[in-house]
Amino acid sequence: MRDSGQDLVIALREQRNLLIDCVNSMKTVGRELAKAEYDYKVALRKEILRLHIEDNVAWTACYTLAQGEEHVAELRFKRDFKKSDYEVLVEKINATKLEIRLLEGEIKQEMTS
Repeated sequence: MRDSGQDLVIALREQRNLLIDCVNSMKTVGRELAKAEYDYKVALRKEILRLHIEDNVAWTACYTLAQGEEHVAELRFKRDFKKSDYEVLVEKINATKLEIRLLEGEIKQEMTS
């Protein structure tokens, strides 16, 4: 339990500001994730085609081999890194919403006592 109603209101305001910041960050990270996904998929497609056409690799093996190509693997890593950042933001937003609800409950309780 916090000290006073005023402390609760200040904490609530801070959590609301944090939520706004997280949502804004989510927009940016979401766009970065989309770009990373695009870059990875395009490079993967190009490498699959290159393996089949230039190296005469069977279609059935091209996908697995293309994923292991250094440039493609690096782009996949970057995509996965951005996906992790995005998922962390989702969790932070959910935790912040929960904290806001708890603070609102404490404020309501403070007002009725």
